[in-house]
Amino acid sequence: MNYPDTLRYLYSLINYEKTDFQYTDLKLDRMRELIDRLGHPEKSQPVVLVAGTKGKGSTSYYLERILSLAGRKTGLYVKPHLLTFRERIRLSGELISPDDLAHLVTELRPVIESMDRSSRYGSPTYFEVSVALAFQHFQNNGVDIAVMEVGLGGRLDATNVAQPALSVITPISYDHTEILGNTLPKIAREKAGILRSHVPLICGLQEYPAARDTIQRVAFDLGTPVIHFTEHCRYQIVNREKRGSTFTWSLSDGQTGTFFLSIPGDQQVVNFLTALLAARELGVRPDRDELQSVLSEVCWPGRIQHLQDDPTIIFDVAHNQASFATLCQTLRDYFGIRKAVFLLGFLNGKDHPGIAEEIAHFGGTIFLTTPFNPKAILPQDICPYFSTSQTLVRVVNEPFEARNRAMDYACEHHLPLVVAGSFYLAKLFAEKLHVGIEKEEMELC
Repeated sequence: MNYPDTLRYLYSLINYEKTDFQYTDLKLDRMRELIDRLGHPEKSQPVVLVAGTKGKGSTSYYLERILSLAGRKTGLYVKPHLLTFRERIRLSGELISPDDLAHLVTELRPVIESMDRSSRYGSPTYFEVSVALAFQHFQNNGVDIAVMEVGLGGRLDATNVAQPALSVITPISYDHTEILGNTLPKIAREKAGILRSHVPLICGLQEYPAARDTIQRVAFDLGTPVIHFTEHCRYQIVNREKRGSTFTWSLSDGQTGTFFLSIPGDQQVVNFLTALLAARELGVRPDRDELQSVLSEVCWPGRIQHLQDDPTIIFDVAHNQASFATLCQTLRDYFGIRKAVFLLGFLNGKDHPGIAEEIAHFGGTIFLTTPFNPKAILPQDICPYFSTSQTLVRVVNEPFEARNRAMDYACEHHLPLVVAGSFYLAKLFAEKLHVGIEKEEMELC
């Protein structure tokens, strides 16, 4: 298959019409059969599993960058992507090439089709295939270590077929409650499903004691050593600006430093320090100059990303109440924004009332539109949640029209434009997001 055919085939594996999804449908047995038929590529290198609700993608990215700087040949798997499937699978920081992806899928397709015919579990899902492709690519290229962002939950996620050398859990909050449970202990227990007996866990900064306590209980029962962020790391942010933050930090072993991180947001400092604790547990202890080199070069598109001025446009992938709370706080603290135009679009199943509550304090105008995904919720269905006495809401179903109208409104009223709610709005600003793909590939997105 050529590259366009490869993308069409991969996306054909997504069942957009499935509405009776149950968490038990994420059958690890099916994923185990898939990797067994492939010869267990997940065993070819040590694996770090990174789960959580907030910050797991950024933490995975920072960890991979630290390990790569230390001379490790790294693999990185993250999800979802902004513009191209290739963003999900990276080798030492580089996106998988179109030719390599096409070759992998060509090799894997007969296995997928064979399982469709003969497996008691049926054909692997799109997400299972994407994880298998990552493991296969890392094996083919002899990586020293693979960092894998865990998807939905943890216990039954496709990445959890690996036997990790280290586990990481970033902050836990409410998301996917219809699947993972409607209490923090239930959600935390699912996330803690990546833990293994005697395999260390880096437990990130947990805002909610109920989540931390649940993780600790699961770890105790398994005999899992836990390195808690709050017990081993201290930090203070001394300056915030739209270019990023300056912060001081110290670790329990006495190492200290003052650094500048070129991605705005207090949460990014926490994500980086969590990754640093993970790297140290893996035996990688970069010095200050090496760490500043990492922090000066990081680029993680879609994370409160400043796309342009006049009007100011900020894009973020926030899609639950907790991430919108973080977004709003960062807009205030780093950009000095107190009033904005919001362009929002969501998938079904999100906490729209909770998200509306977070941005209600900004006032201004909200444009609701439809993300580029068949599971998008119609904006008119959620309009009542966002309509307040201080907020004007406009529904524009066609996303490019919504973008243009929101930008015109922002220019006319001299207000910044904030775009958020879904990864699947990224296409609106493809040329500004700097994800590392050529213009020709954008036409395939």
